[in-house]
Amino acid sequence: MNIINNTLYDKDLILRYNKFYAGSYMVKNFIVITVISIAFIIYMLIQQEWAYAGILVGILALYYLLTLGMQKLTTNRMLKRSPLVDNPMTQTYVFLEESFSVTNVKSYNVDYKDIQTVKKAKDFYMIQTSDRKTYIVDFKGFEKEEDIFTLGNFFNQKLNLKMKLQ
Repeated sequence: MNIINNTLYDKDLILRYNKFYAGSYMVKNFIVITVISIAFIIYMLIQQEWAYAGILVGILALYYLLTLGMQKLTTNRMLKRSPLVDNPMTQTYVFLEESFSVTNVKSYNVDYKDIQTVKKAKDFYMIQTSDRKTYIVDFKGFEKEEDIFTLGNFFNQKLNLKMKLQ
C-alpha cells in the first residue's frame, strides 16, 4: 500500500476540527447529563414539585448554553494563537504497510502500533497516537477519492477498528 495525502493545515481545517470535536463532546457529555436531568424532572413533576422541575429545566438550558459558549471561546482563542491562520502549511502523509510518514518542515515516521484511535469525521480522519499527537488527514488531500475508503478499510483491518466508512 502506498497512499499519499497532502493536507493543508489552515484556518478552515482548524474550524472543521473544532466543530467535529465540539459535536463529539456534546454527544458524549450533554446526552448523559440530559438523560439524568430528564429523569429528575419527571420525578419532580410526578411529585408535583413544579418549581424544582422548572429550575432543573433552566439549569439544563444554562448548561447547554455555557457549553456552547466555552466551545466558541476555545475556538476563538485557538485561532488567535495558531500560526496556521496567517501561514497555512501543507503536511504530506504517505501511508505504507507498517507505518506512515509525516512531512512538513521535517519528516518522521509513525508506526501503526503507536496509534490509539482513528476517528472518521465528515471530511477528514483524525489519528491520535499514544504520545498524544493528533494528525488530521483531510479527504481533499487524496489523489483519488477511492483512497479515502482504501485507507479507512486498512485502518479497520490493521487496528481492529469498527469505523463506519459509508
